[in-house]
Amino acid sequence: MDVIKKFLIMDGSALVTVADTRALTERARKLHDLSPLATAALGRTLTVAAFMSLKFKDKAAHLSITVDGGGPIGKITVCAGYGAQVRGFVENPHVDLPLNAHGKLDVGGAVGHAGNIRCVTDLRLKEPYMGQSQLVTGEISEDFAYYFTVSEQQPSAVAAGVLVNGKGVKAAGGVFIQPLPGCDDYKLTMLEDIATNFVNVSCLIDEHGVDGIIENYFSHLGMSDTEILFPRYKCVCGKRKIDALVNSLPEKEKAEILDERGEIEVVCHFCNKVYRYGREDVEDLKAKHKKK
Repeated sequence: MDVIKKFLIMDGSALVTVADTRALTERARKLHDLSPLATAALGRTLTVAAFMSLKFKDKAAHLSITVDGGGPIGKITVCAGYGAQVRGFVENPHVDLPLNAHGKLDVGGAVGHAGNIRCVTDLRLKEPYMGQSQLVTGEISEDFAYYFTVSEQQPSAVAAGVLVNGKGVKAAGGVFIQPLPGCDDYKLTMLEDIATNFVNVSCLIDEHGVDGIIENYFSHLGMSDTEILFPRYKCVCGKRKIDALVNSLPEKEKAEILDERGEIEVVCHFCNKVYRYGREDVEDLKAKHKKK
């Protein structure tokens, strides 16, 4: 089961989050028939989205992320809701490139870096918050570290990774370290030192798990206020939403589609579920809407 553990260290000077997201990343891989490279790119972004959703207090709060670097994978789109429920897709799920110079999946080459990250966060307060930053490397972790610093004014060390083998996702997750107000220079240096251990974070998760990482790298720093959550991949499409979508189409457009294809087909980008509406179904939806 996937798990996220969040806690304070150094007498409340920094917030640390360690996440295991293997199951939800594997679900995304299967749903979208992702190549290993697309699995790594989407899995990293899903992990970051799960982390970002931890601040939600309202069950209706949600966020959407678009990563558009101009690379062959196309846009990465990820959404997250209360309780670290995430979903996402990429435009080119079968993208494939040679390994990079370090012998690893070339996520940066697939994503590209001639673009940006855009995040829209709705905390159900007033207006949604819209943040944006330029991509740095396309490797996702470095890009979100930059995003948190420039768009949310929260310096953060971000390490998100996915380990894929011939059977699927072997490990996935991340480590996030955020200094808080009052964190002095000595503690900042310590945090920067610790963060260098997570370059290959997916391998650490595979070898040690969340608890092992916490024990090896953070337990000696005075942990407190531990919070545990269980993230998962969950689509929220549902027939009622799709019914409303179909019913909202202009009458002329619905008639043209029905005349040409005999039915209206809607495919959810997040879970690939197919919804089909024949002429009689469309008329029934219209009649039900009139009764309301």
